Amino acid sequence: MLMRSLVFSFLLFLAGCGSSQQFATIPPGVDREKVAKQTIDIIAERYKFVPENVSVKEGTLVLLKIKSIKGTHGFQLSAFGIDERIDENETKLVEFYAAQKGEYTFRCSHFCGFGHLGMNGKIVVE
Repeated sequence: MLMRSLVFSFLLFLAGCGSSQQFATIPPGVDREKVAKQTIDIIAERYKFVPENVSVKEGTLVLLKIKSIKGTHGFQLSAFGIDERIDENETKLVEFYAAQKGEYTFRCSHFCGFGHLGMNGKIVVE
């Protein structure tokens, strides 16, 4: 039992690593009425996001509709300071402004089982 507790604590520690915000989620000067918008549906299920990779255009206001199935999951997009818990069968709306080209990793931030550490994806801003 002690070993299981230590392993779980270590995994929680790892899950919290690497969270450094680079951009405001939505900068104050962004005019929501005039910028391009894109909505993307994402499913969070046991040990994967579908789709794992998402492409958006630079200068777009992005709305992610994330639905958790097969357990409770999290969605962390550290570069934009986003970290949401999503209970099973719940859909969370996550919005951010894709201000700069690059690749931004997202991951599950709620321990969901043995495949948790491999549950991640990427947003490519072109």
